[in-house]
Amino acid sequence: MSNNIIATIPNFTHGPAGIIFRGKSGKDLKIEFMADNPPAVIKEKLVETKSDGSQVFRKAGETAKTSAELIKEGKPPRKEPPIKPKEKDKVK
Repeated sequence: MSNNIIATIPNFTHGPAGIIFRGKSGKDLKIEFMADNPPAVIKEKLVETKSDGSQVFRKAGETAKTSAELIKEGKPPRKEPPIKPKEKDKVK
């Protein structure tokens, strides 16, 4: 089992498969990834948690939660995109 990490990456940086976007920190993107599959460039590590949700590292003032922490709280690890109704299902 590997740790979940939230870090900032520069804009226009290619991210590995399986990353989850957690918002922005100024102009930099916050992403969550597994420690065994890191992106090529990391500007700053913000949060690191073990797979059971216990914290290893958290930068002071950081409020973003990793998917392991959200699962521990009983919440979904990410938001699913909204489902758009099809044209034939719309009411006129």
